[in-house]
Amino acid sequence: MFLLFFPIKTQFYNLSYIVFDAVLNSGAVSDIYTFNYLGLLVGCQEILESKKVLGVQFVVFHSVVFYFFLVVSLVASIFLFRRNRSKRNFKYVDWILLAVFSFQLFDTLERLLDYIFISEYFALETLPEWLSFLKNIAILIIAFVLFFNICNKSMQKQILMFALPASMVSFVLWFFVVGPKILPIITL
Repeated sequence: MFLLFFPIKTQFYNLSYIVFDAVLNSGAVSDIYTFNYLGLLVGCQEILESKKVLGVQFVVFHSVVFYFFLVVSLVASIFLFRRNRSKRNFKYVDWILLAVFSFQLFDTLERLLDYIFISEYFALETLPEWLSFLKNIAILIIAFVLFFNICNKSMQKQILMFALPASMVSFVLWFFVVGPKILPIITL
């Protein structure tokens, strides 16, 4: 399952963008963007065009999608915590919940690496920047709580020895080999 982690994650993100665009914007964003292997709406020209077409609704659209991803991951972590608080044995559903929570965890780790390696772009000067940073710290804390309080030693070993390496292989294969070939980024 974790070998398919990044294709599933990015296509879940693409599907969410399509659905929210259809519901909130009657498909206006889908007419501008191409959905791609990154699972993100990308391209400076496309963003400018979307801002022109949507106006104020552009910020609402991105906020709704962003918070949807966050809420889905948090709900998955709550279900995982409630299911395994006392019994500490993972079933297939628990692995799926862990993978769904990991969608946000990998986004958080990527963002925190950006804070470290591209620190001049992340000055944390505005309230939204601080809120984003605190959200990322909260996701990391939840990940540590899940890892150390929910997973028994056997599960921790399986995560570190199988799930994490399989996810990294999935990352490389999807973002550098398969993804660009089947869902390339097409810009205006």
